[in-house]
Amino acid sequence: MARFSVTEAATAGFGVIGRKPLAVVGWALALAVGMVIPAILTFLALGPQFQQFVQLAMTQKEGAPDPEVMRQMMQAQSGMTAANLLFWLWSTFVQAVFCAAVFRAVLTPAQSSWAYLRLGAREMWLTLLFLVEQVLLMIVGLVVAMVIGVLAAVAGFSGGENGMMAAVGTALGGAAIAVIVLVWLALRLSMAAPMTFVDNQFRLFESWSLTKGQGWRLLGMALLLIVFIIGVEILVTTVMLGTIFAAGGSIVALHGGGGFEAFMARPPLTILREVWPWLAVIGALATLFSAVVHTIFFAPWAAAHRALTSET
Repeated sequence: MARFSVTEAATAGFGVIGRKPLAVVGWALALAVGMVIPAILTFLALGPQFQQFVQLAMTQKEGAPDPEVMRQMMQAQSGMTAANLLFWLWSTFVQAVFCAAVFRAVLTPAQSSWAYLRLGAREMWLTLLFLVEQVLLMIVGLVVAMVIGVLAAVAGFSGGENGMMAAVGTALGGAAIAVIVLVWLALRLSMAAPMTFVDNQFRLFESWSLTKGQGWRLLGMALLLIVFIIGVEILVTTVMLGTIFAAGGSIVALHGGGGFEAFMARPPLTILREVWPWLAVIGALATLFSAVVHTIFFAPWAAAHRALTSET
C-alpha cells in the first residue's frame, strides 16, 4: 500500500515558502488585486446601502423591533444579496487560482514563471470543484441539522420530566457523531483537488479509492496543519493589533458624542479617504498572511498526492 510521511507532507508549505519566498510575495500582490480592489469597488458601489443598514441598526431601540425599521433594514440588505453572490463566486475563483499556483510549486517547481500563477483549464476545474464542495457541504449540513433537531425533539417529548436533558444530550451526541463522520468524509475526499489539478478534469469521488487506508495519516496531517495555521494566526494577529493600536488617535475620535454615528453618516468616498492609510497597512499584512496560509494549507495535499501516486 502506498504511504506518505505525515510530517514531510504537513511541512511542504514551509518548504515552498523557504524555496520561493518571492513567489509568496507575488501571490500576496495578486491577492490584493484579486480580492482587495474588488472589495473596495464593492464598498464604493454599495456604500449607501451599507450605511443605511448600519444607521437603521443603530437607531433600533431595545424591546420589540419597529416593523418599519425592520422593513427598511431588509430592503437595504436585499440590495447587497446579488453583490454577495458575485463576490462568493469571484472569491472561489481566486482561491482556485492560488490553489493551482501552490500545487504547481509543489508538483512542477520548474514552471515558476509569473509566480506559478496561471489562468487556464486547471483553474476553472478547481473553481467548479470548490463550488460543488461548498454547495454539498451546505446541503449536508442542513440535512444533518434537521435530523439532529428531529431526534432531539423526539427525545425531549419522550423523556418526561428529564425531557430537556434528554433533548440536549441527544443534540450534543448527534452533533459529535456528525462532526466525526463529516471529518472522515472530508479526509476521504481530500485528494479531489490535487487529482483535479493533475488530471486537468473534474475529480471528486475518485479520491475515495486513492485515500483508502490513509485516514489516520491524513488526520494527523490535518491536525498538524491546524496547529501551524493557529501559530501563524497568533503571530499575525499580534502584529495587526499593534498596527490598530498605533491608530489609537483615530479610533478614540469615534467614541462619545455620537462619534461613530457621525462617522458612518459621511459619504463612502470621505470615509475611504480618511481610513485608507490604515486600510493599506492592514490590507498589506492581511494579504501576505493569506498568501502564507494558502501555501501552508494547500501544499501538503499536493505533497501527499505525489507520494501516494508515485508508488502506485
